[in-house]
Amino acid sequence: MLSVRLPKDIEQELANVARLEQTTKTEIVREAILFFLENLKEKRKNTPYTLGKDLFGVYDGDSDLSSNYKQKLDEILNEKHNHN
Repeated sequence: MLSVRLPKDIEQELANVARLEQTTKTEIVREAILFFLENLKEKRKNTPYTLGKDLFGVYDGDSDLSSNYKQKLDEILNEKHNHN
């Protein structure tokens, strides 16, 4: 069991909506909490990694460029200067 204290204006609006929807305040609050929890689960699943994972690892170049970049740079510069 859970008790929730609401400001009078929110409780009045909730009562009005319940009357218009022909349901109870409890049912509206229950549905709102379920909606919130589902959205929270979705939000936690959508991390920056999961949103971009299909883009990660798609690079089509030299896979070890970070470990031998100096050697690659020397090769490029040597080719450039030897062709002149």
